[in-house]
Amino acid sequence: MRTHRTGQKPLRLLILLTIFFLVALVTSGCTAQKYEAIDLETTAAEETTAAEVVSIGALSGSAESGERAAVPENRVIPESEPETESGGSQAEETETDPDTADEYLETEDRVVVTADLLNVRETDSTDARILVQLKNGEQLSRTGYNSRWSRVLYEGKTAYVMSDMIAVAEDDQPAAAETAAVQAESGQETESQIPLNGHVVAIDAGHQAKANAEKEPIGPGSQTMKAKMPEGAVGAATGVKEYELTLTVAKKLEEELKNRGYRVVMIRTGHDVNLSNAERSEIANESGADIFIRLHANSMENSGVYGALAMCMTEQNPYNAELYSQSYILSKKIIDNICSRTGTKNRGVQKADNSSAINWCKIPVSVVEMGFLSNPDEDRWLQSEDYQGKITLGIADAVDSYFSEGN
Repeated sequence: MRTHRTGQKPLRLLILLTIFFLVALVTSGCTAQKYEAIDLETTAAEETTAAEVVSIGALSGSAESGERAAVPENRVIPESEPETESGGSQAEETETDPDTADEYLETEDRVVVTADLLNVRETDSTDARILVQLKNGEQLSRTGYNSRWSRVLYEGKTAYVMSDMIAVAEDDQPAAAETAAVQAESGQETESQIPLNGHVVAIDAGHQAKANAEKEPIGPGSQTMKAKMPEGAVGAATGVKEYELTLTVAKKLEEELKNRGYRVVMIRTGHDVNLSNAERSEIANESGADIFIRLHANSMENSGVYGALAMCMTEQNPYNAELYSQSYILSKKIIDNICSRTGTKNRGVQKADNSSAINWCKIPVSVVEMGFLSNPDEDRWLQSEDYQGKITLGIADAVDSYFSEGN
């Protein structure tokens, strides 16, 4: 027989209800705290947006209507000046731009490249076209400069290089004030005091580092074609390239002629150029030069042949026969003087109508073959400083003689 305990069931129900109420109360408190935090964040965002509305309204003059403050993306941000590569503003660069700030100071000197590579540019701007890159030690004639740029002559035309990448060549350094004073007292003439004699000589150092096998006519309107710039000869004994030898002698000749009062136009002053025979002639034609001297060295299979010769056009040349007389006189004087000073065999003046080095010329021209690189002995002579000096003096004497006779 079971005995029922009265009141136990309601008591259990009461306990369960109490527990349920307590759990619900705790859960409700946590949830309320969570939503309260979210409400606070929303309020802060609304306050920020309100501040932006006021700021935008003040900047736009429409604070009362708030028309531009509908969304945060419409905030007005003051524009800053664009920065240049150097970190300065455009306004600052315009005020201190060295490209235009300084006038060019006129000069006439030789400068030497001090950088590993120097860009020779068409105009005085770093955006200008690069005409050529010169290597450390190569030289240029300078006609003006300012704090950033130097104006130079490259292939007879004006070009520009960075002033901090060159230096005045040692043999062109101006004398110190004390030395100049001593020279003035003694009557000794300085380089800057050498008067110009009114004559201009163009010098072309034959060939270049890289040959150009493309074809060009041998003369204006000709149907006969030749390579724009063929390979030069190579020394049989020394291995020296013709283009290296010709530029070495050309620079010596330039210096000697300048010391005698001539203005000199150098067709090239470096090896890394790409100039055809016709283009070189055109540079000389337009330079204002009175005469054109083109330096070369010979080569042939018979290594026993040696000697120097000069070339000019024939009397019947179809392109520039009117220049024959003066070109022949110049060539004859040059070769006679070279051979007289060096003692090498005089091979005279050869006349030709098929030479693109001659036919494009509009001024008297002489192509000077200084010797045969294919002859081991003459190759060694041609690399000698003393021998090169004799060639230089021989050509310079011939130029003096040419002009002294009224040519």
